[in-house]
Amino acid sequence: MAGPHHKPTRRQVLATGAAGAAGALLSGCDAGPPRSRVGPAADVVEWAPGPGDPVGARRTGRVITAWSNEAQSYDPAIGWDLHSWEAISTVLYAPLYQYARQYDGPAPHAAAAMPRTSADRRVYTVPLRRDVRFHNGRPVTAQDYVYTWTRLLDPELASWASGYLLGIEGAEAVNQQKAAKVSGLRALDAHTLRIQLTEPDVLLLAVLCMPYTAALPQEEIRRLGPDFGRTPVGNGPFRIARYDSKGRRAVFTAFDRYFWRGTPLIDTLEYRWGIDYPLQTLQLSGGRVDVLGEGLVASQAAKFTADPSMRERYVQTVPVRGSQWISANNKRAELRDPRVRQALNWAVDREQLMRLSFGLSDPWGCPFPKQLSRYRRTAKPYTHDPGRARGLLEQAGVRRLRLDFLHGTQDPWPLLGQVLQQQLKAVGVEISLNAMSQSAFELATSKGEGDLYGSHLYVTLDSALETASSCFTSSAAQNYSGYANARVDALTARARKTPTAEAANSLLAETEEELVRDAAGIFIGSMNFLAARAPGIRNYQMRGETGTYYDRLWVKR
Repeated sequence: MAGPHHKPTRRQVLATGAAGAAGALLSGCDAGPPRSRVGPAADVVEWAPGPGDPVGARRTGRVITAWSNEAQSYDPAIGWDLHSWEAISTVLYAPLYQYARQYDGPAPHAAAAMPRTSADRRVYTVPLRRDVRFHNGRPVTAQDYVYTWTRLLDPELASWASGYLLGIEGAEAVNQQKAAKVSGLRALDAHTLRIQLTEPDVLLLAVLCMPYTAALPQEEIRRLGPDFGRTPVGNGPFRIARYDSKGRRAVFTAFDRYFWRGTPLIDTLEYRWGIDYPLQTLQLSGGRVDVLGEGLVASQAAKFTADPSMRERYVQTVPVRGSQWISANNKRAELRDPRVRQALNWAVDREQLMRLSFGLSDPWGCPFPKQLSRYRRTAKPYTHDPGRARGLLEQAGVRRLRLDFLHGTQDPWPLLGQVLQQQLKAVGVEISLNAMSQSAFELATSKGEGDLYGSHLYVTLDSALETASSCFTSSAAQNYSGYANARVDALTARARKTPTAEAANSLLAETEEELVRDAAGIFIGSMNFLAARAPGIRNYQMRGETGTYYDRLWVKR
């Protein structure tokens, strides 16, 4: 799917599903030799989120995953919906680094070791493993990364991920078509990559864990053209064997030359799409599919969580670093007053709201997720105090406030809106619910319409810095509410340039205190993910940043 396409907002990335375009039927990959059964899974040293227990594993079998929609693209520079994201994160590609275990940060993956860093923290020298190969059999070299990242920055491709590389020296010039080469990227030799930044960036290693920075083979992109988005050639644990848009399925087979020897444990992975959520859960309990790619949504979670035996057989709670809040439009005069925004925070009964998510969110009155590594929180979360809310509204001179709440079709916002309407009425605030299609909702809020609307973000870059810089700084791409706070901007900018995650987190703790004090949003929840898989799936693991790790699971029939 190379070429111009719709560029998503950050709110959409990893948060919503979307239909992709039709693709080709057959892979252009070389079939390769028969798959070897040799090599223990214990050869894997740093696995995300850990190798688990493969003892007794059957090195055979097929796993079927259900999705609601066709992926936008399996090209990592283009795909961003959940279906695409899992395929490019854990199935088809292997970036330089990956998050280790369930909560840890970057560890070597296609890289041979952690990078050497210059004293000023602007130059990173990355050694590459020598046993990493593309699915066509060719070894991956440092020059493949130079090509891949230059392609990602090409404005003709219009990749949604190009902004993540603009900190590399010369990247902006390529993105603006003022240069053909990125001056800060250099292949020192076949197995050594040098990255030079314009200024220090504590998030760089996390960016190198992302699928859009995995190496791509230039010759295959040229050969396949637009079909690369459906039948790509990657370097991950599985290669695509068949893509059938009309039949609504994609088939992946284990790559026998994958560099983590002994994996994958299964022979075949099959994605099926066009299955609505109620039918997905029926097919899971009926044994027709093995994994629900999007997990359980709120409308289906009750069925599987209310019955303890069903929950034990089918559900696995996966911690994710995601926040839910209600954005307050600062274009509305009353909402520019922080006392009014504080009042709305105290008026919300989060316990009642989050019961409606059936385990998909926990009540939480702070902007950053509960689960953050190497982070010492100092902000005090908002709780339910309607008396305090009424007092703040009185101080602000607001006797009667009517607000418009926009929501789309995505769970659980339609139901949360109804309960929120009742809660705010108790403190004298009237809410009118404005329901619309999901696409209309995305467009309306991106244009700054409405007074209140639901927002959420998954952290993918291993730091709350992503939440702050994506949503709450004055120039943030997802800041549609017009919120601005000079101290938040300054703290976030300083955190980005710190030498370590711990140093960044110290500044982020101050940032979160300021966001709570200023009531930058109405904070309501910290998100969970309810994975749903068949009882016969063993050693099932996933992380919220990536999706299911199919390379180490096995099937017991």
